[in-house]
Amino acid sequence: MKKWTYSVVSIVVVLCISVSCRQSKSLQELLQEESKAIDKFISMNDFVILRDYPKDGVFKSNEYYKTTDGLFLQVVDSGNGTRAKLLDEVSVRYDYFQYIKNVVQGDSSIYLPSNPYDPDSFVYGITQTYSSYSSPVCQAWIIPLSYVGEGAVMNLIVPSTIGSYVDRYQNIAPVFYKNLRYTRFN
Repeated sequence: MKKWTYSVVSIVVVLCISVSCRQSKSLQELLQEESKAIDKFISMNDFVILRDYPKDGVFKSNEYYKTTDGLFLQVVDSGNGTRAKLLDEVSVRYDYFQYIKNVVQGDSSIYLPSNPYDPDSFVYGITQTYSSYSSPVCQAWIIPLSYVGEGAVMNLIVPSTIGSYVDRYQNIAPVFYKNLRYTRFN
């Protein structure tokens, strides 16, 4: 009787493990899902993706430029012309963000900054300040600094590969940032 019970339990355990292994997705599958979600989000919003950054720096209300890093950016206001310099502390605020995978599945929830009165910040040129466990700061926020100045406002579609720590390592979650503003360089 013990051998029979042991055999049945062993078979059940093996079946459970094999089923659970088949249900988990590979990193490549998750990244493909992310790419499809971004494409659908772009299509749902009738965004036009530009191959080249506009020479005059002016974007129409539905135009986005895709950088070589995979970031989609739309400049709403290019700022005051002052560019960030190496070792400047850069402060950033945004109105809200959305998880793109959720939006394309019909969930229009928005997420406000954790502390709207306290901007997020990083030191330009010090990559260790670009991402942490507790901050939404990410590589995607650094990329636009080559195009815009202090006071700039933009909308961003951020793939997880250049997103925050949480988006990149825990969720493989692309994010849309609305009205991200560079509020201070110093």
